[in-house]
Amino acid sequence: MKKVIYTIFAMVLMPLSLFAGLAVPGEANPVLATEKFELDGQQMTVEKRIDNMNLTLRVLDTDGKQIFTSETLGSEEKLFVIDREAVSLKVRDLNGDKVPELIAAAFYGPNASGLYIFTYDAGAKTFKPMQFVHTAADLTRDCLVSDMRQENGEDLMFLSDDVVRALGMIYSAEPDVEPVAGFYFYKLADGAFKFIESKPVPVDE
Repeated sequence: MKKVIYTIFAMVLMPLSLFAGLAVPGEANPVLATEKFELDGQQMTVEKRIDNMNLTLRVLDTDGKQIFTSETLGSEEKLFVIDREAVSLKVRDLNGDKVPELIAAAFYGPNASGLYIFTYDAGAKTFKPMQFVHTAADLTRDCLVSDMRQENGEDLMFLSDDVVRALGMIYSAEPDVEPVAGFYFYKLADGAFKFIESKPVPVDE
């Protein structure tokens, strides 16, 4: 009888062992990407992670102590393009103050993704999101938004350290004119990325 019980128990456990390594990304290991950087003479690590569909950034010091965590940025992983490469996370000094910014993207749905850039506030000793400002539309956001998701990350792209481009729909002020796919361009000035122009996507792109 014991032999039969042991056999049944082994059969029950077998499927679990076979599928043990097939966990959904972000569940078994919540860390999606990491980058090292220096801040105030200390080595830091920034993690991009997802816990229960809450994607965040957090910064750890050399002792593993958490010194910063962002609010939820989205619910799914998202790539963006910088230096003509699709990446999940990047550390780069964009404004030339010799303190690196933390750059990451996230999908938050239903069709929208956001590109987030966190800059260090030395006075408050924390990271804060850079603002994306569209003055004519009276709109200020903590991220650059694309509502045309591209898996290759090209819907959110750095053209240079101070110019970024988002793919999205351009809507006309005329109600009878259909919206068209276009690019929105923002340039870094005075500590924020400010809207400079939008253009329809060329037919050959």
